[in-house]
Amino acid sequence: MKQIILATLLFVGVTTFAQEQPVGIQVTGEGIVKVVPDQVLIQVNVNKEGKSAKEVKEATDNTVDTVLKYLKKQKIDKNNVQTEYVTLGKSYQYQTKSFNFVSRQSISILLTDLSKYDEIMQGVLELGINGINSVNFISSEIDKYESEARLKAIKNAKQKAQQYATALEVKLGSPISMQDVNSSNFNGVQVYRAMEMTTVNSSQKETLAVGEMEVKANVNVNFSILNL
Repeated sequence: MKQIILATLLFVGVTTFAQEQPVGIQVTGEGIVKVVPDQVLIQVNVNKEGKSAKEVKEATDNTVDTVLKYLKKQKIDKNNVQTEYVTLGKSYQYQTKSFNFVSRQSISILLTDLSKYDEIMQGVLELGINGINSVNFISSEIDKYESEARLKAIKNAKQKAQQYATALEVKLGSPISMQDVNSSNFNGVQVYRAMEMTTVNSSQKETLAVGEMEVKANVNVNFSILNL
């Protein structure tokens, strides 16, 4: 008797689950907007090494202080300059079997004027910056382009669903559900090493090609079928 009741409950559960599954056409839509970046985010660092923790820390602090004053003189907004990390530790020297102290500090600099890139980079390097972590080209209107990409993704999903509906000889209905996937995903133009490039009409060297960045959005949409 218990086995019959259990089998009946399982059957009812499976039937209910099947009834809850929406009947429709499920598709994934993608929207891509290509944008020319108008800003550049630079992350640079200062590395100092020596026998005294105090001396290497002071040397790092002095270099950073000089760089910050230089950026202020170049009228870089203080809100666009930020310390990313500060570290101080030991580094073992295998050849001499001794320890050195290493001090590191990283600074990010956001330039809203791309024409200042070469001048600023040359300036901070001359002042003692001895490492470039990354150079990232971005857009100041990323929210606007993300919205455009989402609209394109939805239109793309609807177009796909309509193609399937036509092929299946059914009528496409309204969306049953929608899921936003990677809504803030965008591919900035990232450069780790400045490549020198000589223009055809000029002997002046350019160190970076800005190019384009892609702003992407993806959505999963389930459309109903009207004539089922």
